[in-house]
Parts: sequence; C-alpha cells; structure tokens
Amino acid sequence: MVMKTNDDICEACGVLAEVGTIIKDGDDVVVIPVEGDNEADARARQERYIEIAKQACADVQVNSELQQAAEGVVLNTTLKFTCTAEKMIFEMRARSVR
Repeated sequence: MVMKTNDDICEACGVLAEVGTIIKDGDDVVVIPVEGDNEADARARQERYIEIAKQACADVQVNSELQQAAEGVVLNTTLKFTCTAEKMIFEMRARSVR
C-alpha cells in the first residue's frame, strides 16, 4: 500500500480520490423517468433532457417508453452516451431540469 502525502490531495476540494473510482469504463447509460400530466407534457420535459444530453454528446442515443401512471404518464427515457465522461457531464448539467 502506498501512503499518500498532502501533495496528492486535490487543492481545489481537499479530498483524495482515484480517478478509476469515479469514472468506470462502460458506465455510459442514464435512465430517467420523466413524469407528466399527459404525454405532451412528458415529451416537453423530455426534450429539455435531450437538449442537455446533445450538448454533452452529439451522438447520444435516445430511447423512450411511455407508461400510464396513477396521476398521468411516465416516459422512461434511456440516454446512451459514447463514454462515461459524457454521461457525467450530462448528469451535472441535468440537475437544473425540473
């Protein structure tokens, strides 16, 4: 086991992490349940996610499945990115979507 020194600690955040524990090869798919009162509402909300996904990866693959819910619909949206880093960029940017 190698001991880490203070020089190994991230100056920006004061934490120590190995890149491989954060970015895992093959972790490039996000599934988002987009809820809405009706299909048009859910698709409008889905478009916001797709727009952000395309900013991270122009070649993102989008699939969706519409399901009826107790109070409207759920549009299960699957986004497949070309790499894990693009997925992570999307996840950070998509936090603002409501």
